Amino acid sequence: MSDASDRIFVAFDTETTGLWALSHKIVEIAAVKFRIDSDTTEEFQTFVNPGRPIPVEVTAIHGITDEMVANAPDSASALTSFVKFCGADSWLVAHNAPFDMSFVGNELERAGMPYPENPILDTVDIYHRHFPGLFSYSLLSLARHFGFAQSQEHRGLSDSQLVRYLVQHAFRTIDTLRESDDLSTIASVYRMSQWRPEPSPLPAAFADLDRAVQLGLAVEIVYQATNATPSGRTIRPIQVYQLGQIHYIVAFCEKVQAERTFRLDRILSYRLV
Repeated sequence: MSDASDRIFVAFDTETTGLWALSHKIVEIAAVKFRIDSDTTEEFQTFVNPGRPIPVEVTAIHGITDEMVANAPDSASALTSFVKFCGADSWLVAHNAPFDMSFVGNELERAGMPYPENPILDTVDIYHRHFPGLFSYSLLSLARHFGFAQSQEHRGLSDSQLVRYLVQHAFRTIDTLRESDDLSTIASVYRMSQWRPEPSPLPAAFADLDRAVQLGLAVEIVYQATNATPSGRTIRPIQVYQLGQIHYIVAFCEKVQAERTFRLDRILSYRLV
């Protein structure tokens, strides 16, 4: 039987232009490679040019500006370096892993790159299971509770280091984590391919819009964005996804000259151009 000391872990974190992977892009990705019983680490960090402006309200959180990413590699180049850094035999770990998985997976999908097969752990899941009853399971709250840090920079490398501390603390403290050779029995184990929403045809009532997706036709829509007045724009649909009961259309939007994602239930009207 092997235990945690035999494993190579990579704690990773992304900073993005927003919260929804189909609509937003990565602006920074960072990682720390380590073993449970060692304080020796390897670090990886790169900015990523998202090909679009970073909203000012997002810059206010992580401090990453358009100028900082202007000469950065694109997502395909950055993720090629990230995957190489991780290697094929490591276990990846993130805090609220499905969020970071969705962004990395979406960027891999856009670039036509294969998904790495590394298993992925979530420190939120680990701490909920093995340290129940805490007031909060946010990264900063856990770091404060266990004395790793009193503040959070919301930057890729520093957050990855906090994730490393959480992993090492959990595996050094909980014998079942340390000694298990099948972590799936005591923690959620993800794979990068699980991020992907299901491609789906549109409902029959939207047959013309579905045809536009298939043929790449231009469509004029009136769209109701969140907390905004309905506005008209011309889009060229690329792909349709379904998450739960909601359909999403990925399209090139001529209004902003960039790829955007639109919820079908917020398209008030449309016509093929």
